[in-house]
Amino acid sequence: MKNYEQKATQIRTDIIKMLHRANGSFGGSAMSCADIIAVLFHGHMRFNPSDPYAPERDMFILSKGHAGSALYAALSSVGVIDSSELESYGLNGTKMVMHPKRGTYPYVDTSTGALGHGICLAVGSALAARVLRSDARTFVLLGDGECNEGSVWENAALASKQKLDNLVVIVDRNGLQSCGRDEEVLDYGDMGEKFSAFSFNVINIDGHDCDAIDGAFKAAAEYKGKPTAIIANTIKGKGISYMEDRLEWHYKSPNDEQLKIALEELRI
Repeated sequence: MKNYEQKATQIRTDIIKMLHRANGSFGGSAMSCADIIAVLFHGHMRFNPSDPYAPERDMFILSKGHAGSALYAALSSVGVIDSSELESYGLNGTKMVMHPKRGTYPYVDTSTGALGHGICLAVGSALAARVLRSDARTFVLLGDGECNEGSVWENAALASKQKLDNLVVIVDRNGLQSCGRDEEVLDYGDMGEKFSAFSFNVINIDGHDCDAIDGAFKAAAEYKGKPTAIIANTIKGKGISYMEDRLEWHYKSPNDEQLKIALEELRI
């Protein structure tokens, strides 16, 4: 899956440039999900950049909206957003705001950042597709810290009750959230077991292994009768040595020297 890996590296490269230019935050969160988003957008999402609002297209919801830079970089990598547009990320007057805003670009269908809301929208989207007798699928990416929100589990229960097998929930399990390690803030233990308790089809993977990610999405597409939860075990800041598994990179912005180091490490 060399192509997926190259796409993920390009996404990470665009992320670090965007954050440096805008003096932006949340690099660790964006880097940890880059492989997941690369495989999804380049291998499994059904969409047509020339017809972005086709009713039969799949939907992606970035519930962990603070990682918006990863979404914009992914949309650029598939030709939905011109790469030059990334230069406006986070700057005054831009529509490329740090948390995705509905309607600013094709495939940015929901405003996210209020954690726990994305899965609510995803369940509604999957239910709507069923009512319309559409085979469109909905993918939603959650942070593991976000799963502290009660709305996540309310909607997991509803998705299970409705047997929404057109819904795929991906949890970016990087082990860190804004105030500390997950187990220090609110220990959920085995996240897969939690979703299993809500009668989800659960797939546990290495969230940086593109073969494993690809296989998980294929398996989710074939599974019928239950929604799927993919628990992607990741490393916050993956791909940049000084960011990896470091809580402060939930907030810090890369300076000139850190940008240089990152680009050397990410060289395609």
